[in-house]
Amino acid sequence: MASIGMVFLPMISHAQASINIPYALSNELGVKTTPSYPRDNEIVSINLTLYTDDLDSANITWYKDNKIVLNGKGETKYSFRTGPVGTETKIEIKIDLLSGYSFSKSFTIKPAGVGLVWEADSYVPPFYKGKALHPMQGTLKIVAMPELIRNGKRISSENLVYKWSNNVESYQNQSGYGKSVLILNGSILGKSDVIQVMVTDPISNLTAQGFIRVSPIDPQIVFYQNDPYYGYIFDSAVTGTFNLKGGEIQILAAPYYFTKEGSYGLTYAWRLNNQAIPDLSGSRTAIFKKPEGETGQSNITLQVTNANRILQEASNGLTMQFKK
Repeated sequence: MASIGMVFLPMISHAQASINIPYALSNELGVKTTPSYPRDNEIVSINLTLYTDDLDSANITWYKDNKIVLNGKGETKYSFRTGPVGTETKIEIKIDLLSGYSFSKSFTIKPAGVGLVWEADSYVPPFYKGKALHPMQGTLKIVAMPELIRNGKRISSENLVYKWSNNVESYQNQSGYGKSVLILNGSILGKSDVIQVMVTDPISNLTAQGFIRVSPIDPQIVFYQNDPYYGYIFDSAVTGTFNLKGGEIQILAAPYYFTKEGSYGLTYAWRLNNQAIPDLSGSRTAIFKKPEGETGQSNITLQVTNANRILQEASNGLTMQFKK
């Protein structure tokens, strides 16, 4: 009788993985704030998205600083106004899905700000009370003034990280730790630029964003009279057509908004009745005398050019009337 061999198969135990669905749903919940980096006293809008379930049929409860501010089905949007810089607003969202699952998500919004100011390295006459403007192809300095609060204290600008950029490129060489100043050279196209800076506290990861539009202008030439008794009269420019009451007039040509580094290389080309005046080549001042025994007028023009920056040039003209 043949023996029968018996084979015993091993018992396999199938362990089922435990999935924390509420936790997974909380991670999948998309929360978008507009603006992304809120400033103080600014309206912030929050929008929710969830691709794995239907939020329109869910009951959603919004808490702001532990108080219910909104509740209802499909309430996926909520807006509020931020407080002063450094104040924290705690937002908590509780969602009860129609499928029976419930989950929550909370986060804190802390406003921060950064101001941007610019300074043009351009020429204006002494005692000029206005601001030196930015010419085409000019050199411009932009300074970031951040307002970021950590633990109730304002963070020093030297301890923040700056990322500078414009609409096209990032200024990597001028970005980094403590780099709150950006130096720009205007393009030869003379186009406007929107300069952006992202300022981040490397410890708390708090971030502020700032923008400034820089629009270059054309340089200008303004004429002033040198009076024999009062000196240069900067309170009133000589413009258009004027009557030459005395025998002569001395005029100063003041260049505005040419780049300072080129101010010594400016060329002055005077013309009288469309004829060049070689004796005045390169001079900022000119003396014009009335022709003896004549009545009429003369046209005076001046063109100033910056040889170092081809787009920086300006011209102006006067009409001088005289009698016998």
